[in-house]
Amino acid sequence: MQKLVCALTCCFLTAQSFSQAVSSTDDSTLSTLVSEKLPGATAAKASASTLNIYPNPAKNKVTLQVAGFDPGIATVKILDIKGKRIRQESRLLTNGSEEIIMFLMMQPGIYFIMVSEKGKMARKKLVII
Repeated sequence: MQKLVCALTCCFLTAQSFSQAVSSTDDSTLSTLVSEKLPGATAAKASASTLNIYPNPAKNKVTLQVAGFDPGIATVKILDIKGKRIRQESRLLTNGSEEIIMFLMMQPGIYFIMVSEKGKMARKKLVII
């Protein structure tokens, strides 16, 4: 995540013509640089929640790799293609970036997995074969 923020900051600094160069002895943090240089950017926006699912397509077992969440209880929802909730679970995230293993006994098709907590949400498509 820090690499992404750094790359975005570097792209923005390169695209703009500034009269002052950022020195290597600058004490400011990366989140401060992002919030000062990008209009409307804050440290909260810079740390977006992500969700990766593997294997995808899957048969009956998937691993959800979550990042950018706060430690605590997260809600995992599985929706079908029509938006109907098929399954909902609460899972404890100990550090906010971890793997959740789920065993799914569902019919083949396209589903959506949503992980959410306290205003943060990540969503991905899952194909069951």
